[in-house]
Amino acid sequence: MTASSDRLLRRTLWGNAAFSVLSGAMLVAFAAPFARFAAHAPVSVAGLDLAILFELLGVGVVAFGGLCAWVASRGELPRGLARFIFAADIAWVAASALVLALPASWTTAGIAGIVVVALIVADFVILEYLGLRRLHTAV
Repeated sequence: MTASSDRLLRRTLWGNAAFSVLSGAMLVAFAAPFARFAAHAPVSVAGLDLAILFELLGVGVVAFGGLCAWVASRGELPRGLARFIFAADIAWVAASALVLALPASWTTAGIAGIVVVALIVADFVILEYLGLRRLHTAV
């Protein structure tokens, strides 16, 4: 693997790390206001209200960003973990579509937030796919 063959994937993972850590931290810090803006009525899943779910999701997203940064910082990219990140991003986009299909009373701001984040993650999916493909052809 040469530096040129992994450059796209490495830069994409760094971008994913930055986006994940920043957005996750914002989700933790502003969980209650985001919950109020996202839904018309209180939303509860498994007995947890939306603000607590946002806080937990934010912590998970920050940890995911840390994983992306760790993978990107390795001298030789761990391909298995890079594929895991790719699969996790695909799952995020699919879960976003599922969340929008649930019978929750999302506000326009809530729908817009879910869609915008899903589109950003979908961009990472495309770039990760291209980067992983380059690695495969470079071997």
